[in-house]
Amino acid sequence: MPLARIKIGGTCCGRAPSDRSGAQKVDFVADETYEVNSLAQGFADILNKVASAGYAPWAVNSPQSIFAKTFAPFALKEGTNFMEYDLVYLRGDCCSGAPANIDRRGFETEQNRPTNLQIPLVRK
Repeated sequence: MPLARIKIGGTCCGRAPSDRSGAQKVDFVADETYEVNSLAQGFADILNKVASAGYAPWAVNSPQSIFAKTFAPFALKEGTNFMEYDLVYLRGDCCSGAPANIDRRGFETEQNRPTNLQIPLVRK
């Protein structure tokens, strides 16, 4: 059962080649939009308990912007943009990104930047 739909828009900055042949270290900054839409009542109820300050009451199918705001469930602080250190491989119509860290660490520090790639996606 889907709990939420998240819309993130921002800038991807290529930084440097990685140790993996052809892959690039990139930094993603959510500097355009960051929105959360609860798709389940239980999730909306939780958000109303832990992320109510500065927001309208959370309700199913009522997206709200969390852009540059404090949002405890995602450890976001007011006035800062979400940023992720990632690894991407692009070639023709194929794109591979990094899988989640096996120990569930996020990619919010250079030390946590992934070193593996997922199976490539093909653009149709």
